[in-house]
Amino acid sequence: MLFRNEDENGITTYMVCNDQGLCLIRTTSSRIADFVDRHSRGINPDLRLTVGGDPGTKQTKRPIFYHVRKLRTR
Repeated sequence: MLFRNEDENGITTYMVCNDQGLCLIRTTSSRIADFVDRHSRGINPDLRLTVGGDPGTKQTKRPIFYHVRKLRTR
């Protein structure tokens, strides 16, 4: 599900949620939001979006969505 919002400064932000309503990405890029929205329909709710800069994204064979086994906080 793709949501579009405009803040008080006139900046448009896009939020893409999975079928359960959990946010996958929030961005100001309509192209990224549209891409994620098209590829996230019907995916497993345990999958999360891989974003550049995340640990492991240097592996070029990593899929766009991957299974999260546990959450680590620092």
